[in-house]
Amino acid sequence: MNQQNSSLVLSWRIGLLESEEGFERLRRLLRDYPTIVDEVAFFETVTHHLYIPLEEFAATAARLGRQVRTLKRDGVRSVGINVLTTIGHMNEGWDYMPRLPFQPMVGQDGSISKSCACPNTAEFRRYVREKYTLVARERPDFIWVDDDIRMHHHGVAYGCFCPTCLSIFNRVHGTSHTRESLVQALNDPEQARTRQAWVEQNIASIESLLRDVAEAICRAAPDVATGLMTAGPGWTTYSGVAFGRWFRALRATKARPGGGFYSDATPIGMVYKAFEVGRQCVLLPSDVKERQYELENFPYATLGKSVQSLVNECSLALAAGVTGIAFNALGGWGNPFDEYRPILERVERARPFWESLVRHVDDLPMSGLWPAWSAGLMARRSVRPGEDWFAHDRAYDTGRPLALAEIGLPLCSDRPGLGVVLSGRIVEVFEEADLRQMLAGGVMMDSSALDALYERGLGELAGVRIARRIDNGVMERFTGDPLNGPYAGFVRDARIEFWGDAHGQADVLEPVAQGVRVLALMENYFHRTYGPCVTAFENQLGGRVVVLGYAPWMFLGSRAKRAQLLDLSDWLARDLLPVRIDEPVRLIPFARLSADRRRGAVVLLNAGFDRIERVTIHLRVQASKLTLAAPEIQPRHVDTCPESCGCSLVLQDVEPWGVYCLLFPAS
Repeated sequence: MNQQNSSLVLSWRIGLLESEEGFERLRRLLRDYPTIVDEVAFFETVTHHLYIPLEEFAATAARLGRQVRTLKRDGVRSVGINVLTTIGHMNEGWDYMPRLPFQPMVGQDGSISKSCACPNTAEFRRYVREKYTLVARERPDFIWVDDDIRMHHHGVAYGCFCPTCLSIFNRVHGTSHTRESLVQALNDPEQARTRQAWVEQNIASIESLLRDVAEAICRAAPDVATGLMTAGPGWTTYSGVAFGRWFRALRATKARPGGGFYSDATPIGMVYKAFEVGRQCVLLPSDVKERQYELENFPYATLGKSVQSLVNECSLALAAGVTGIAFNALGGWGNPFDEYRPILERVERARPFWESLVRHVDDLPMSGLWPAWSAGLMARRSVRPGEDWFAHDRAYDTGRPLALAEIGLPLCSDRPGLGVVLSGRIVEVFEEADLRQMLAGGVMMDSSALDALYERGLGELAGVRIARRIDNGVMERFTGDPLNGPYAGFVRDARIEFWGDAHGQADVLEPVAQGVRVLALMENYFHRTYGPCVTAFENQLGGRVVVLGYAPWMFLGSRAKRAQLLDLSDWLARDLLPVRIDEPVRLIPFARLSADRRRGAVVLLNAGFDRIERVTIHLRVQASKLTLAAPEIQPRHVDTCPESCGCSLVLQDVEPWGVYCLLFPAS
């Protein structure tokens, strides 16, 4: 099997194989692709239901141990066990699986999980320690803990409000809450400290559970490595996403950032998942160097996701910060594996490209505008009268500004970026000093963020206020400001009332300071002007602030709107954006740069079904020659044209849904 010395790890997650025939099929498959099998991880169960009696599980663990040892003899460098269920993922198979013999998880509404446990009872902890002990005694190279280590979406929406968890909270905080009174307090606008305390309990519950897991493994097999699969923070931050504390508790050296992209029915989802994985990488402890992307083809229907999509999403994930791929793509049950061979064949051809990308950028940060997010979002957000803290609220959806990537703006997952994008009410979770620092640099925000800034006493640093809020029948018209280039008079009509709640999609802005530049005016369909809706302002802190009052995160794909937003972004970033693409094409950039901009990579995805015949790319980097690389093509050198801020080049014949990479210095 593969013995390459590389930081890139290609791992294959394999469903539980109960028959010898199925296991032999797997062995034959892996032997045919030795250069891409760095690691194999066996699931320990076929169900997301937690409870299997330990006497039954002991036989499963022994079989897994035999399979681990056999693959090691076959030459696989690293073979381990992926414990799919620790708390349990969801209600599944509960009507024929053994009933939980300990406290189930209880939701905020009193609902009771059928398959998932409260993580805090003594009975559950004994079970978990014994289960992981059985796994560790088989001496796998590693043990993965899957992403059911959370306090939300376990067959109940948000947990755990069982008597044990309530008693812990009441004892720590000197309260006497019932489930009903605690939920009422969490929804009380005045109970910010209660919300923070409850999220802290969620964090501590997971931390304590992972510490028990680590101790059980260490007692049975001290040399077994551990890894933790992660999720969020884009999903929800209800559980706290305290990766630093959790990885230390588990003594984990391996991470597997995950998220949902199960088919290419909506292929742009791979871009959003890549940024979400990048956010998870940011939260990982610095000593966790092995970061495997969760390639998720579950439930393994091969027509659900094309192999091209698989290669693309892995490439984007590597561009966003991971150093390996964990392929959940080969199915299970011991079925013939032949239908999955096209996947392995393409991975085999893509590996050299992935290797070169990881070698080039592993220690480099992403570069671009930073769509602001916070691991403390749920703990620190406000709740207004009548609101439900547990309900989804678009105002706290930090993924909405990622739409800027679709028009070619380089974005990054980490702060500090070259500028900040504030959306919705994310402003609420940052300290005043943080907000002032943002506003002293470059900020692009929607009008909901502007509203939240005024509540914090900082709104005047944006130069405008909301004068009027409209919910239908309006469009925006570009002014003659130089930042609009040749598009003065262009009209953009997003039909805001067609797409659900139009609140905050059409806010008329009013200058409150001298020097506010107006880039667009809002008007109705009979050309009555209401006032400004896009502004740019340089404040007394020296910061540059752009406010978007009209449909800020949807239908941005017109030539004129794209040009306006690129010019505004360049203006607020003071011409330091790492990449700018001239032509109005669906070319999405991911940039990783050294501080001096002499080393890095720009990964480009053609996120459209049209071939891009010619595209001009400006790089704000120090490079006279680049290497152009892509999966399945031979890398070649590309000369650049020097420019005042860097260099430029022209690419031709960029294939639909193709990934390309510009590496510098040229290798």
